[in-house]
Amino acid sequence: MTLPRLRRLSQTLFLGLFLVLLCKTEFRGSFQPSGLDFRQPYPVRVFLETDPLIAIANALATRALYRGLLWSLAILIPTLFLGRFFCGWICPLGTLNHLVGNIRSEKKLGRQRIASNRYKQWQTFKYYLLFALLLAAFLGGSLVGIFDPITLAVRSIALSILPAWNYALNALLERSHSHSVLLSALLSFKQAHFRQGFLLGVIFIVILALNLRITRFWCRALCPLGALLGLASRWSILGLEKHPAHCEDCNRCLLHCQGGDDPIPGAPWRKAECHLCMNCVADCPESGIQFRLFPAAPGSSTIEGANLKRRRVLAGLAAGAVTIPLLRANTGLSAEPHERLIRPPAALDEKQFLARCIRCGECMKVCPNNALHPAFTEAGWEGIWTPVLVPRVGYCEPSCTLCGQVCPTGAIWAFRSKEKAWVGVPSGPAADTRPIRLGTAFYDRGRCLPWAMATDCIVCEEWCPTSPKAVYLRPAEVADAAGNAKQVRQPYIDPDRCVGCGACEYACPVRDRPAVYVTSAGESRSKTNQILLRPAAKQASWFPESGDAPGWTKVGETRLFEAADLWKYVDGDAERYLRAGVRRTLTATYRYADTVEAVADIHLMETPGSAASIFESEPSAGSRPVALGDAGRTYGQSLTFHRGPFFVRLVAYQDTPQTEPALVSLGQAIGRSLAQ
Repeated sequence: MTLPRLRRLSQTLFLGLFLVLLCKTEFRGSFQPSGLDFRQPYPVRVFLETDPLIAIANALATRALYRGLLWSLAILIPTLFLGRFFCGWICPLGTLNHLVGNIRSEKKLGRQRIASNRYKQWQTFKYYLLFALLLAAFLGGSLVGIFDPITLAVRSIALSILPAWNYALNALLERSHSHSVLLSALLSFKQAHFRQGFLLGVIFIVILALNLRITRFWCRALCPLGALLGLASRWSILGLEKHPAHCEDCNRCLLHCQGGDDPIPGAPWRKAECHLCMNCVADCPESGIQFRLFPAAPGSSTIEGANLKRRRVLAGLAAGAVTIPLLRANTGLSAEPHERLIRPPAALDEKQFLARCIRCGECMKVCPNNALHPAFTEAGWEGIWTPVLVPRVGYCEPSCTLCGQVCPTGAIWAFRSKEKAWVGVPSGPAADTRPIRLGTAFYDRGRCLPWAMATDCIVCEEWCPTSPKAVYLRPAEVADAAGNAKQVRQPYIDPDRCVGCGACEYACPVRDRPAVYVTSAGESRSKTNQILLRPAAKQASWFPESGDAPGWTKVGETRLFEAADLWKYVDGDAERYLRAGVRRTLTATYRYADTVEAVADIHLMETPGSAASIFESEPSAGSRPVALGDAGRTYGQSLTFHRGPFFVRLVAYQDTPQTEPALVSLGQAIGRSLAQ
């Protein structure tokens, strides 16, 4: 009886921890006007980071593993030795299914309940689903987040159950005129509302209700994480020993079996299906079955792996292979992106975003203004339940960086308010830095009060958070309904300053359909969805043209990488630049007299101190100082220097007697361009 009690204690503790962390995925502090970031004090994404299925799918989709996901080895490695302990002892969705499945009902008593707990062939469906999802991930689609039990639990509870719970408690407090400290502690900081919340809640309730018919139906038939752990448990050293001589055919071992793994003597035990709930051992009155390390040779009494059919495995792989091409054959991804597909700040470009986003809902839960919501068809069917900004419900807080903090997969890159750059504008050379942009605001002049109705209104200008403001006013003389001349101030948008935060749309007093609205045009994460090209052209001028540096010729176009995209260019070293405060990186290729080819990288940092720190972090062994910028070093075949907020690196492919002086000459030309 000891192990079942320990299992129940473990389930209670981990479910409680899961719910506490989920409730703590909320902003209850204050944003500092000084620009200091509010940091989430709780490890709210720990359950998602320890999910092996998320880690493997992320690695397949991106050919890399995002930081934190290595914690998944804490689950995967013990599974190789112990079996599916996670399903029976830790998984919060599994625990909820277990609780609902234990509700007594006439249909689940006696023989009918025992019969339903025998192994069924349909339990193999989860393995075929797993193969389809992993192949889809390999092709660049993160559909695994729709079915993964941790993401499903986080998404459903955070976006549906908790808001409904909060609404019910608020109604109770209002009706009873009570302000209990306990009830107040259980309330969210503010009532949240989410699109698709009802649908997500219904799906979650149906999954739980199915346990009244078949114990842990989701875990047995549909859970891809359970399938992954079942495959990994094949080699576990913990197994079930059966002693048929002690069995009296009472079948009590099947009465509370959670996995449908046939612990009953006379039938082979299916190791891959066992959740290690230990109920069979506890219920056996004759001690006819026991779990042991290195059990006696099982022979035909144990089936080590999943009982899979080759044709169905191939069918699952084929389903995964065709799903992503079919989803992307529509016009939503690139040919005709939805104008209201406004992603959170620091989100990757759409293709990379869809490869990483697992639809967990953490960013939506933590958003202080309830601005992020699960998409329905804005991103096509592939992007269902991924986060989109809905400005009419809430706007993006200028100093908030919480969505990047809680994202477990890097779909939203971890960023700082200085990188967001919505509060204050840098001066000097760094003024060329553009802030993170979500889109651009536009006016519907037929609905705008100063434009259409000769009525003064400056709400959008007052709410605009950028400095200088993206909304500016111009006086105009118009005629009112009586034909009398009247002075009003009419609003305009400066697209070079607008960041698409949505504050103007949120505050617009025209309630049914706002007179100012935000679209994704001009978002910084996309190189094609742009309406202004001048800043990029200005930054490209940081590189000298052919002839500006004697003997050097510029080859090809300048490439630009925002901070959130830097991993695409310097994968493996991007974190060092991000910690130092890189804003964006430009790179160009040069050729010297057809003998030397070199790559020039210009990193725009937050401050001159940031540029100096990244320069000093470079190894100095084997280098010589060179008079470039504020400080420089030459290594013979490469050269680095920093000037103001810029850090520059030149690397030549060839090592010739001309290489070092030629690189110094090119560095001097770049230094002169940066000083202009």
